[in-house]
Amino acid sequence: MKFQFSANDKEWHQTLLNAFENILNMKIQPVLVYDRKHFANYVYKNNIRPTAVWAECIKECGTIWLNPHLAAEPKVETVNTLYHECLHIKYPKKTEREIRRLADKIIPVTKSITSKKPKFDITHAH
Repeated sequence: MKFQFSANDKEWHQTLLNAFENILNMKIQPVLVYDRKHFANYVYKNNIRPTAVWAECIKECGTIWLNPHLAAEPKVETVNTLYHECLHIKYPKKTEREIRRLADKIIPVTKSITSKKPKFDITHAH
């Protein structure tokens, strides 16, 4: 597999997730998965393919999937993405735009460090 997370990456992800859970005082404890099959039945708006997003979450149970392509991106992308997904779980009724604004206030991601690949924008289609 071309893109994959190392054991150190996964440990770091869990540490970040635990920190965000505590900072946000979340009622639902988020769980990370790396297997895309958990999300196989999701319907994507505007024909967005599952591989075209950095991450997804199932808000009701707190399951978060991370795209392995994040392993090749700047670390700030992963931090912002995990925080973004935790915000979706914490505030399930907020719009994507509202969640992005909240996440970007805490962990800004600028165009200068994000991928030039348009399909790998931090786009979530829930």
